[in-house]
Amino acid sequence: MDKILEEDLKNLKELLEKYKKEKKVLLAYLFGSCAERKTHKRSDIDIAIYLTGSEKEKLQILENLLMCSKKKLDILRLDDEDESPFIIQKALKGIPLIEPDEEILYKLWDRVLHETEHIRLKRNIYLDLNE
Repeated sequence: MDKILEEDLKNLKELLEKYKKEKKVLLAYLFGSCAERKTHKRSDIDIAIYLTGSEKEKLQILENLLMCSKKKLDILRLDDEDESPFIIQKALKGIPLIEPDEEILYKLWDRVLHETEHIRLKRNIYLDLNE
C-alpha cells in the first residue's frame, strides 16, 4: 500500500471516529481493492457509511470526508434504501473503520438479505416463465 493511501486511510479513520462519537456515523467499512489488498497506483478508496442527522449534516460529513482524502474516494451510503443490496452485502463484508453500531448493523443485514432474496426469487420466477 502506498504512503498516500495509508495517510488517507488514517485521516479517514480519525474523522470517522469523531463522527461516531457525535453519533453522526454509525457504520463505516472499507471495501474494494483497498480492503482486499489489491491496490495499484491509480486505486481509489471505497468506503460504505451509515449516516444520521439532517440532509444538510449528511452532506457536510460527505464533503469533509471527500476533502480529507488525496486519493479518489467513492462513498456508498448504507442509509440510502435505493442502493443495491448486492453492493451493500459486499461492503459489509469489508473492513470496519469504526466500531459498528450493532443494532443498526443487524437491521441493515436483515433488510439487505430480504431484498436480495426477493430479487433472486423474482428472477427465478421470470426465468421459469420464459423457458
